[in-house]
Amino acid sequence: MENIRLRFKAVTLFAIAGLVAILGSPSDSRAATTSASATATVVTPMAISKNADLLFGKFVANTGGTVAIATAGTRTASGAVALFSQGSTSNAASFAVTGEGAYTYAITLPANGTVTLASGGNNMAVNSFISNPSGTGTLTAGAQTLLVGGTLTVSSAQAPGDYSGIFSVTVDYN
Repeated sequence: MENIRLRFKAVTLFAIAGLVAILGSPSDSRAATTSASATATVVTPMAISKNADLLFGKFVANTGGTVAIATAGTRTASGAVALFSQGSTSNAASFAVTGEGAYTYAITLPANGTVTLASGGNNMAVNSFISNPSGTGTLTAGAQTLLVGGTLTVSSAQAPGDYSGIFSVTVDYN
């Protein structure tokens, strides 16, 4: 009798194990598989190169004021500054911007108070930088000309001399 019980237990255990194996395993009717593509696009890096410097030209300081260069290259003075045209060249800075065609880009100009023109121990501040295009440009056919102007502050005691300084313009994809 003991032998029959052991056989019954063994058969029952095998039957339960078989049911667990069948019911616990995934069947083909419940599983699904699909595929997807992975892609990447490398775009042309942005580049900027200088075509022309920002030139404020020649002027007489008198009792001070400003000299402004518009993006179109026009020069104006305020205060007692007198513009001198003989032998004087003035123009907006010009840059060639290149990159991926039809993409837009952000233009970052120097903040006020960060650019100074110097001659010996004398200085003049350049502020109110402007650009054309302003703020955002579009790389039509992968290129665009960027024009930059600004305003030079001239003090009443500005010493005569040749003043120079450097400023940076940054462009980056939007």
